[in-house]
Amino acid sequence: MNRFFWTVIKAVILVVIGLSSANASAFSQEQHSEHELGGIEVGFSVGYAYLKEEKEDGLNFHLHLTKRLSGEGFQKYLSIGLGAETIISKEKHYGVMVLLAVHPWHNLVLSVSPGMEWAKHDGEWNSEYATHLEATYIFEGLSFHYGPVVGYSKTRDEEHYTVGIHFGMPF
Repeated sequence: MNRFFWTVIKAVILVVIGLSSANASAFSQEQHSEHELGGIEVGFSVGYAYLKEEKEDGLNFHLHLTKRLSGEGFQKYLSIGLGAETIISKEKHYGVMVLLAVHPWHNLVLSVSPGMEWAKHDGEWNSEYATHLEATYIFEGLSFHYGPVVGYSKTRDEEHYTVGIHFGMPF
C-alpha cells in the first residue's frame, strides 16, 4: 500500500480517538435514544479512495440525507435516503444513489445504495449503473455523531474502495 493510504488511515484513527476522548459522554444512553428512531440525518464522509482499474488513489467525499424509519416491526432497523459522492483523482468520478441502510447491532450501520456513476476517461464522460456498499460504526457526540466508514462500489467495468470518517447531524 502506498504512503497516501497510510496517511489517511492514521488521520482517521486519530480523529476518531480524539473525538471519543474529548466527549466522555459519547456512550450515553440518553443521547443515543434521541437519535435512534424516526429522525432525519444529514451526513458526510471524507476519506481515501482507491480506484482499482485505474490503479489510482483519490480523495473521496460523500454526502447523504437519510430518514430513520420508526415503528414496532423490522422497519425500526431501517433507514432510507439519497446520497451523492465524488472522487477527486486524475479522472473525475461522480455518483448519485438511493440509500437503504440497516442498523443490525448497537451503532453499526450497513448500507446498500444502487445508483448511477459518471466518470471521465480519456476526455470522455461515461455513465453506468453502480452499487455502493458501506459499513459505518457510529459514536455519539453532543449534537452529532461520527465514526469510521469503509465502502466498496462496483459498476460493470470498475471498482473502487474507500475508507474514511463519517459525520452525521440528526434533526
